[in-house]
Amino acid sequence: MNKEKKKESLQFLLAAAKEIFGEKKLLGMLVAEGAPKDKNLVEIVEDEKLRFLHLTMALKNSEIFLNHLQIRLKEMSEMAKIMEVGNSELIEKWLSDECKPCLIEHVVEGYDEIYKILIELDERLLWHGWPLIGKLHDPIE
Repeated sequence: MNKEKKKESLQFLLAAAKEIFGEKKLLGMLVAEGAPKDKNLVEIVEDEKLRFLHLTMALKNSEIFLNHLQIRLKEMSEMAKIMEVGNSELIEKWLSDECKPCLIEHVVEGYDEIYKILIELDERLLWHGWPLIGKLHDPIE
């Protein structure tokens, strides 16, 4: 991912997390996970030492974040099972773990499995011909 795209994505995620926790608490959570210290959120996004992992691990004790993650993983697992792609059983195993914060660690460690499913779903569901339909319907736009 190029630097601009990474920065844009981090800004979006940090803005959402800031709405949930407030800036002071979020900064504390990030620093506890190894993000750069003594900076505000605007400065921290500019710091090249900030990683997505810092934000992900900072949110591992957030009930809201974990609930969203569980819902998304369950949906992904169901789709993967129906379409017979990836390792949906592994995701089901992660979801059956009683330790909610451990779900983050499972996802971080097994992200390659999630990525394979996402790529396959993208290839099967997001047909490259969709924009043509719009052009054929209204070629002026």
